[in-house]
Amino acid sequence: MNKRISQNLNYKKNTYISTKILLQSLAFILINMLIYFYILYLYDFQPNVVTLLFLLLTPLLVYPVIVTKDIMNPFSIFIISSQSLFIYNMIDVNANKTFLRYGSVHREYFNISFAYSVLIIIIWYIVAYSGYNYADRFKTSNFLTKFNFTLDNPKLIAIGIFLISILSFIYTVADKGGISGMILSSQNRVEGFSGQVYLIKLVSLGTVSSLILLVHNYKKISFIMIIITFFMVSLFGGRGAAFGGSILPYVICYHYRIRRIKIIELAFIGGIALLFIIYYGHYRLYQNFNIELESFTNIISNAAASTQGGDILPALVGSLRTGNIPYSKGRTLLNVFFAPIPRTLWANKPIIDETGVIGKLLIGKDFWGLPPGTYGIAYFNFGIIGVIMFGFITGIFVRQVYKILILKREQTNESFGVVVYAILIGSVFNIFSTSAQINIIWYGITFLLIKYINKIKFRIK
Repeated sequence: MNKRISQNLNYKKNTYISTKILLQSLAFILINMLIYFYILYLYDFQPNVVTLLFLLLTPLLVYPVIVTKDIMNPFSIFIISSQSLFIYNMIDVNANKTFLRYGSVHREYFNISFAYSVLIIIIWYIVAYSGYNYADRFKTSNFLTKFNFTLDNPKLIAIGIFLISILSFIYTVADKGGISGMILSSQNRVEGFSGQVYLIKLVSLGTVSSLILLVHNYKKISFIMIIITFFMVSLFGGRGAAFGGSILPYVICYHYRIRRIKIIELAFIGGIALLFIIYYGHYRLYQNFNIELESFTNIISNAAASTQGGDILPALVGSLRTGNIPYSKGRTLLNVFFAPIPRTLWANKPIIDETGVIGKLLIGKDFWGLPPGTYGIAYFNFGIIGVIMFGFITGIFVRQVYKILILKREQTNESFGVVVYAILIGSVFNIFSTSAQINIIWYGITFLLIKYINKIKFRIK
């Protein structure tokens, strides 16, 4: 009797798994077909070599979002949060322009630069997925396990961190002459907040306090805190940083600690993010919301334009291939060591942020930061070898972080690892960028301090 029940249960389980795999496969095929049709529509159904490369890239982007079990897996977060708009802007620029905004690449190399750029992205994803699948052969990092712990007094620690965030924001507002002064400064963030990056990081700690409360089931107060933090960070001008640095980590923690997020809910949140990027970006420049969005394509194009992916990456790749600018050959990897030295002590300190390095190379002395993405940094350093090498190593790092902070946490029920994952997973994908390295070091020290304070509190008890 028990054997028959067991056989029935196994049959139902296998039927469920088979049905789920079939539905995922159908969804994967359908979504790819819809995206293919949309890309061809953007090209007026007159494809070229670049179009075909974008079509080859599409399944690599869709797979982790649709087919994998966990919608908040690392690659899903990476693609949804930043790369989808970055790549869309590349399609948009290639389909509608005939020249590159930055650099001095001749018009005749326009499509060639794009073709190499898309090929670089395809190669990066293939080797990154390979590294991700190969990573389990490596020993689990003992250092990362230090971040899987439970806080004894989360409310006290969270409120203390939030006070630091609030006081830093109040100081910045006072320094800029009020909220209007901050909005004015945000029109040119590089100059407006020059030398005040540390203030942005201190204000961003509000996200950490909110997530600590959320993973300990203080849902209402954590939601209020994240909205306040989102408002404060957005006034510094970074639309992607505001949404990706506060709302997205909140959604990730909610997914793992409260309730699993469905793809339709994620799409709704993404729609809100798109509108925020468009309207706030317009308001930041013109102090009004008078912007007309005529169609879905217009909405996506406006939002994607903020990444400048179609202007930056092909310009960088084209300039490197034509010899207009030199390869870095690993020099940008050393810049993180110069970061702690203030310019007041080193007047001739070189540009350390990779966006500034590339901006100066492509624009000249009156430059601004041009973020090339993780693919661009890899190619900028060592060409196609760098793309293969950096992509594979990134995949290994990403898998280690996901495995230790999320998969193993679900076995031990430790709470803080989710906070670390939500805050840092985006930076792990850009681990070879100086800005991401600084971010990882900053939050790594912050999290270790929280752990140390938590131990002191435990001993007092």
